[in-house]
Amino acid sequence: MSLSDRERRLLAEIEQDLRCGDPGFTRRIDALNRQGPQRYACHVSNRQMVAVLLVVVVLSLLSAAILVLTAPTSAPRGGSGSGRAHTKALSPVTARPTMRVLISRVPS
Repeated sequence: MSLSDRERRLLAEIEQDLRCGDPGFTRRIDALNRQGPQRYACHVSNRQMVAVLLVVVVLSLLSAAILVLTAPTSAPRGGSGSGRAHTKALSPVTARPTMRVLISRVPS
């Protein structure tokens, strides 16, 4: 996106005011302009990139292991005959407890 003529004139005036007002600033800006544009503000070594990638992979594996180890099981533990009623705790259509399961859970 290019600047309009008015914007170019305003920038030239601002630059001229800065050059007249602060010679030290002018020297620093001229030195930077002689160096040319720099592509990156900071440089990251290959070792640092590998270290960051390794940390991300380890944290991902740790998160996955925690999720797998703490996931609830679908079948109840213990009791061979009484666990049958609890396996149908949710209706597949409504995803809510069915009336039969709710009645079976009421203490007598």
